Amino acid sequence: MVPFWPPLALGLLLALAIFPPTRVLSEALLLPALGMGVGLALLLKGSRWIGAGLLLSGLGEGFLALGSPLAYLAYGVAYPLLALGVYPLARKGRPGPTLLLVAPLALGLVWVGITSKGGLPFAFLDTALLLLTGFAGESALRGEGGTERLLLVSGLFLFGVADLAYLEVAGEGYALGHPVHALYVLAYGLAGWGGLGTLVPQRGALGGLAAAWTLLPPLAALAQAPLGFLLATYAGVLGNVGLLLAWERTRAVMEARTQRWIRFLEDLARLSPRVTQTLSPEAVLLGALEAARALLPQAVGLEVRSRRGLVGERTPHRLSIPLNGEAAYLYLRSLPEEPPPPGFLALLGERLRQVLKQVEWGALALTDPLTGLLNRRSLEAELPKLLALARRYEAPLSVAMLDIDRFKWVNDTYGHPVGDEVLKLLGRILQASVRREDLAVRYGGEEFLLFLYGADHLAAKEVVERIRYRFRHQRVDPIPYPLTLSAGIAGGEVPESQAQLEDWVLKADYALLRAKETGRDRVTMA
Repeated sequence: MVPFWPPLALGLLLALAIFPPTRVLSEALLLPALGMGVGLALLLKGSRWIGAGLLLSGLGEGFLALGSPLAYLAYGVAYPLLALGVYPLARKGRPGPTLLLVAPLALGLVWVGITSKGGLPFAFLDTALLLLTGFAGESALRGEGGTERLLLVSGLFLFGVADLAYLEVAGEGYALGHPVHALYVLAYGLAGWGGLGTLVPQRGALGGLAAAWTLLPPLAALAQAPLGFLLATYAGVLGNVGLLLAWERTRAVMEARTQRWIRFLEDLARLSPRVTQTLSPEAVLLGALEAARALLPQAVGLEVRSRRGLVGERTPHRLSIPLNGEAAYLYLRSLPEEPPPPGFLALLGERLRQVLKQVEWGALALTDPLTGLLNRRSLEAELPKLLALARRYEAPLSVAMLDIDRFKWVNDTYGHPVGDEVLKLLGRILQASVRREDLAVRYGGEEFLLFLYGADHLAAKEVVERIRYRFRHQRVDPIPYPLTLSAGIAGGEVPESQAQLEDWVLKADYALLRAKETGRDRVTMA
């Protein structure tokens, strides 16, 4: 449902400011209450400079109605505070169409300030505020800050219009109940409507703002300020053109954000281990980091501390990712100007949790739980990739079959727990002895299979002899004698097909049998 009450409330206040029987009551009571109420609400919301400025400005309206000179003191402090509040919005702005709207009004203010009695200081304060709102308006027209910023900046801009009209009529004798104060009602109303954006529904705000720009010329005419009417007409036309531009730019910004969200969600959906391919935790983090960059281009690193996983780099700027109690952080090159999109970090954390859990399950399915080496099922998935790598770079492959000597006697004599320790020991030695491209597989009970990438017969024999030496010089309590193993080696050439690799496995197995038959604790070539 479209909320109509903000523009209706503003329309009612304008009617009270224009209708002759209620003009004096409106300026003496409603206008100060509106200014102080809006300022106090913004202060409570956290907008301290703009809130304090509007509060003091509303207080000045009350002093002015009482004829107190304190009104000028309140105004003199209010406008610098408003300028301080607008400065952060204007700091990153650049010259653009809004300055076309601001520049004539600023010149008109200075002219009226020079020709009016005592109005020059306020004219210069207004001019500074207008120039800042001109730069802030550029970011609003680009769709930054949403409709709230557009309303707030428009309300502060209208203070310049109202002050210009007031300075014109004040020199001719200003009486309480003059319709010029209707312009201030419009300015306070728009500033409050935009500043309280999280509390006031914003649907229909652009329509209300268009109506306000359209009302500006007749209000200035009613205030009997000729120069104010001329510049208000100019501002009203350009203001409505600017609204159309803002609507188009906002639509473009929203469309770009939607496309970035779609890309982020697609990248997250692709972040999944395949049945025929293992995905390491590092690859998961790298994929998640690339997905996050679709919405946060400043992202340069991702870390899950409980898993000791880090990709990219650590920086002083980081965002915490909810990951089921685990410490996870997204590191940024610099802090974003706006907070991350709602739900972004929660979606990223949930997908990370799911995929990392899938990787864990895949590792359990594809590795031997006792030794941590690959199992035969994993070998079926990895062997075609190793074959393709060897053929692509014309690198030789060697196959080695290893078997622990008299392992059954170890189990029968010392028990299976001791036998398990022997298997774990050999598993650790194999993991430390092979490279990233090699495959180390627990092939059977006490049989192990090695595929050594880039190794001919001689290099393969050196690797296996080194493994046999290390295994012989380790001890497993309570076994008092050295542990030995036998091995057979085949291949040593560039493989032509997977069938040839399987043939080399059989030949390595036959070579292992010969090593057993000729005395064990040795390496035999096929």
